[in-house]
Amino acid sequence: MIKDKITQILIEAVKKTGLPADGINLIHPTNSKFGDYTTTVAMQLGKKEKKDPFVIAEKIAQNIEIQDPIGSIKIIRPGFINIFLSNSILLENIQEITDGNIHFPEYYLGKNKKIMVEYSHPNTHKLFHIGHLRNITTGEAIAKLFEATGNKVIRSNYQGDVGLHIAKTLWATPKLIEEVGEKNVEVLPISEKISLLGKAYVKGNKTYEEDEEIQKEIIDINKQIYNQDEKILSIYNKTRDWSLEYFNDKYDRVGTKFDKLYFESEMTTQALKIIDELVEKKILKKSRGAIVFKGDDYGVHTRVFLNQHGYPTYEGKELPLAEKETSDFGKLDKIIHVVTGEQTSFFQTTFKVEELRDPVRYKGIQFHLIYGWVHLKGGKMSSRKGNIIEADWLLDQSKNQIKKDYNSTDDVAEKLAVAAVKYSFLKNSLEKDVYFDVNDATTLQGDSGPYLIYTYVRCNSVLKKDKVSVLTGFEPSKMNELELSLIRHLFKFPEIVTEGASKLAPNYICTYLYDLCQKFNLFYQKNPILKAEKNMKDFRLSLTAATARVIKTGLDLLGIQVVEKM
Repeated sequence: MIKDKITQILIEAVKKTGLPADGINLIHPTNSKFGDYTTTVAMQLGKKEKKDPFVIAEKIAQNIEIQDPIGSIKIIRPGFINIFLSNSILLENIQEITDGNIHFPEYYLGKNKKIMVEYSHPNTHKLFHIGHLRNITTGEAIAKLFEATGNKVIRSNYQGDVGLHIAKTLWATPKLIEEVGEKNVEVLPISEKISLLGKAYVKGNKTYEEDEEIQKEIIDINKQIYNQDEKILSIYNKTRDWSLEYFNDKYDRVGTKFDKLYFESEMTTQALKIIDELVEKKILKKSRGAIVFKGDDYGVHTRVFLNQHGYPTYEGKELPLAEKETSDFGKLDKIIHVVTGEQTSFFQTTFKVEELRDPVRYKGIQFHLIYGWVHLKGGKMSSRKGNIIEADWLLDQSKNQIKKDYNSTDDVAEKLAVAAVKYSFLKNSLEKDVYFDVNDATTLQGDSGPYLIYTYVRCNSVLKKDKVSVLTGFEPSKMNELELSLIRHLFKFPEIVTEGASKLAPNYICTYLYDLCQKFNLFYQKNPILKAEKNMKDFRLSLTAATARVIKTGLDLLGIQVVEKM
């Protein structure tokens, strides 16, 4: 890679000054006027050696021969060394991109180059809400970034299919089915079956809180579910299948496919065995009829792994899940759990217990990737009173807005709606909450998914009118400032992708693509393409083709499809 070559050139130049050549770091300046790369090595050395960093920078620069890939060097006080790539290297890069050759610097979390990303995590018998939508959007983007940088990625999904919420739902479901008629229910579309479950949950939850006798019935149903009792299995399995069909529709809509689905119900038996093992090893301890991990000695919270009724808690069931995830696909370098920050204490404790159980197998393998909440007007969502905000509602609102504003076909509006929602989630750093506004998300005038796709369509509309030729005879010195700014930005793309992967930050790709589209649209407005003289036209067509390819590739890394017409 060019960056590695320049780093090596800098190391040799520093050595020639007689100073230590450690810790040289090249970064892209925020403003391309300050070069393609910059380094603060002279300032670091100045502080260490107690010498003027500007003088050190000048000496380092004097030991660098100006030849490919370096075009020029500028020193700026107090000691920045700004490096500009040669025009010939920039043109070679454009030709490679237009030929379909975009190579990303590799980034691995371990020698196996194998990562599991666990995400989505819906609970059966509940709606797939806008929080799940941000989760699945984040997980898919992280998975794609690691794939692009040379890793084998396993997409997994741990779904809750046991618990009191299901017992509450199943208590009320038979009554609602009877009201509608069993035969009528069977032919309902899946969305209406899920709506029926939602009504059942609201009714069951309300009655649970108001009637002690019904509360006992629901608790008994919960035991039946855990014990796989024949009394409850028929209605449980039927409604669970409804949920899984419903979830598959959501996954299809946003373009995610999982390699492995794990279920909470699969973990109970093995959880009991592991908990017994850990009690014998004195890692877990009995406390007031329950079994807990006392985390104070390890800097984590004390949490219950087996409750007083003899059932493994969510913490307890995490132990066999970890066992399965670290064995089903061979040796993994990392398991990335995409979960909100509310579960930080849960993961800190369960990770610690797993490490104490088997440090070779678990230490350093598990990672909790935190993301923020999604807000609309009206505050934080809740399913407890039936006012949950469904993912499909948000996508449909965006789709309707796009149809209204742009008169798009249904297929185009659907892809733009998914792009609008996904991009609005990903353009923020993960830990920040998202405040979704449908007008901001669907606009063509600002930082939005549809705006990026609109720029891609604009590029293609130019390319359909003339073919892209191999660049020959073009004089690089004829490039103007807008062209240089665009060509330099295109060069950065592979390194931005690797940086996004290494920092688990899809927002880096979003920021890069938005800047690229702004630069291209300014270039497009100020420079004739098809009416330019032959060599200049060929160059500008290549620049346009490279921009289109990078936009499409970048959006794909975010899990967003482009359209060819809008």
